[in-house]
Amino acid sequence: MKNQKGFSKISTLILVIAVVLVLGGAGYFGLREDTDLNDKNDKEYTSFLKIFSNKIDNSTPIKLEPRTVAFADGSEATYELASQFDLAVAAEGLGKARFIAMSPDKRLFIPDMVDWNLSREGRIIILEDFDAETRKFKSKSVYLSGLRGSNSVEFYTDRAGKSWIYVALTEKLIRYLYSPGDKAPTTKPELVTLFPNKQNPTALGIVWHVTRTILFQEDVLYVSVGSGCNVCEEAEGDKRAMIIAMDPDGKNQRVYANGLKNAVGIAWAQGALYATENGADHLGADLPDDVMYKLAEGENYGWPYCYESGGKKHEELSWNWKREPISCENVPLSFASFGPHTAPLGITYFENAHPLINKTFLVAQHGSHKVEIRNGYNILRVTLDGKQDVFMKGFLGEGDKRFGRPVHVFQYDENSFFFTDDFSGRLYYVYAK
Repeated sequence: MKNQKGFSKISTLILVIAVVLVLGGAGYFGLREDTDLNDKNDKEYTSFLKIFSNKIDNSTPIKLEPRTVAFADGSEATYELASQFDLAVAAEGLGKARFIAMSPDKRLFIPDMVDWNLSREGRIIILEDFDAETRKFKSKSVYLSGLRGSNSVEFYTDRAGKSWIYVALTEKLIRYLYSPGDKAPTTKPELVTLFPNKQNPTALGIVWHVTRTILFQEDVLYVSVGSGCNVCEEAEGDKRAMIIAMDPDGKNQRVYANGLKNAVGIAWAQGALYATENGADHLGADLPDDVMYKLAEGENYGWPYCYESGGKKHEELSWNWKREPISCENVPLSFASFGPHTAPLGITYFENAHPLINKTFLVAQHGSHKVEIRNGYNILRVTLDGKQDVFMKGFLGEGDKRFGRPVHVFQYDENSFFFTDDFSGRLYYVYAK
């Protein structure tokens, strides 16, 4: 048996060398003086090398394989994940877990919104002591509670060397001084800015867009604030349906981009700000497309007068406008389009990462609010040229069965990341095999 295995390996090696010689001749081994090789042979040889070297990069098509995980209550779920990765449940009992941030002392801070009814029961949860063997956090505690609309936190160290934790709530953005190991704030909150706290008068019977997402890029703080309605004209000067840029203390505020109904996810990549956009909900199951923009400062992205579908901008004709609508012909098209009601939320740009996702975005699709539409419920890989494919799926079962709704992806190291699920209250850990 041992000799047969050895013979098999030798036979395989001979076959590989023979194929190379057929494709490109002995010149590929440095034995050929004529270097003017045929283009066809070059391409065939490159393809051959990829096959036999298992070369992977961010253009490699993603092959999905099933991954089953067990939960603390004894139940299980099976998802489909990129074949080069595996999956574990890092923490449970996180409520409506939203956007992840890492503190300077390498602890994870995760807001729990609790519900969409703006109760004052929101929390900021600390996860620490990650066990690399069990792939679970050993410690969970509550840093802050009694919050209204807790969606996003960020850490920032100012030029004086002071560290701050910023907490984005529905009606305001506050910050606390932060020291390594803090289990709770040690100072009173400092108000950075206020946000609109009322719904548009046209928005009856529902609470629209209560989340605020924050992001630092160097010394600039970006805040995304959704609209106060589904389709309406916001009051002049109202800080709604836009992304605002400001100093870390809230001063020197300016509108970075507007006409964005609900840009829940924002990320900085390759010198530009990107944002996801959740479109209007009144045009049926097939309109409009939810999208992702590469933003240009000062640009208007069309809402409420325009929407995107099928790679084109269209006029919103179902409303009687009080103001002169902008021209939809002049509204920029999206960087990537995800289809209607897919609800793209958090986006993360990966650098110094596994080659399958290096220099790409991972986008968490929360999935359609109406489960019967059955759109979204994926984590997508999106390249810098806007191409996309599914990195993970399986959050939606048969009928109206949901297993999860992804919110935010957070890069942990070069070969792994976490993502939150606010349907099940879980934090998942995805790692290279």
